Amino acid sequence: MAEFSKTEQDYLKAIYQLHEKTGGLVGVTDIAAYLKVAAPSATEMIKRLAKKDLVAQKKYYGVSLKPEGYHEARFILKSHRVWETFLVDQADYQIDEVHEEAERLEHSSSKRLVERLYALMNFPKTDPHGSEIPAERFWEGKVVTLDLSQAEIAHRYQVVALTSEIKDFLAYLTIEQPKFITVITILADDSVIVKTEDDVKFVIPQFQRTAWQLTYYAH
Repeated sequence: MAEFSKTEQDYLKAIYQLHEKTGGLVGVTDIAAYLKVAAPSATEMIKRLAKKDLVAQKKYYGVSLKPEGYHEARFILKSHRVWETFLVDQADYQIDEVHEEAERLEHSSSKRLVERLYALMNFPKTDPHGSEIPAERFWEGKVVTLDLSQAEIAHRYQVVALTSEIKDFLAYLTIEQPKFITVITILADDSVIVKTEDDVKFVIPQFQRTAWQLTYYAH
């Protein structure tokens, strides 16, 4: 998989976002203004990106993203917006504090990390500013789907679907619907003891196990 420098990612993201505003080819002077760099510097970087087959440039008209450049621009945008969401929802940042932090984190995060954070937060559709978080997956790790009857001890699973019966069962136990569960042990009658991400432990009867739809990332 290709590796990109921070500067290359910044340019690809800028071209993507400028195209989103105008709907057409993006001028080099507009890119330079957007990134607050000199026009000659922007010109040289566009030539570099073109040599890598990331952008196409039509002389006198502007620049567009080629498929690989578009893919990377969408990833870096997702990385930024996932980090903003994580910082607000999980780290108690204020909305006006997250942009610069996310700018740093977006470039140092692997695709695997970004997708794990995205899943951890239950696949948010928008960031704290209301901007779309790209839903496509950028990490090609295999996602395995199963139900609780197939789960193994000491494994952590993401809960992706529950029947209304299970939701009522959890409400009766006054347990909030978990995003993740870990199987602690399987009892002699095939019921299971699980714990949630908040370390709440409870027993799920054998006849309810198939009603828990789970996923995990295969290594």
